[in-house]
Amino acid sequence: MSWEKVCDPSALPVGKGIAAWVAGRAVAIFNLGQQGVYALDNRDPASGVSLLARGQICELAGELYVCSPLYKQHYRLTTGECLEEPQLKATKVDIRIDETGVWLAGA
Repeated sequence: MSWEKVCDPSALPVGKGIAAWVAGRAVAIFNLGQQGVYALDNRDPASGVSLLARGQICELAGELYVCSPLYKQHYRLTTGECLEEPQLKATKVDIRIDETGVWLAGA
């Protein structure tokens, strides 16, 4: 697996999502501080629009989700599974952070 550097760790805002272009696709990155850093494909599976990075982060039944700003489906940050419509799934993207940068797995 190849890794692509996206930014320095200090560039990630805490508590919200940002979008990055990695290996030919838009990726939503969510820095939740002590709760971890997560990445999903930025494309909303319900609409096809690239906007998940703009979604609201929430916790439901002990799991972290991003709520799509368009149709309001909740996608689990750890797996991309949709709470309301199990047939929908946002693609999870592997992410790692070290002192040199924020790294996303390339395609």
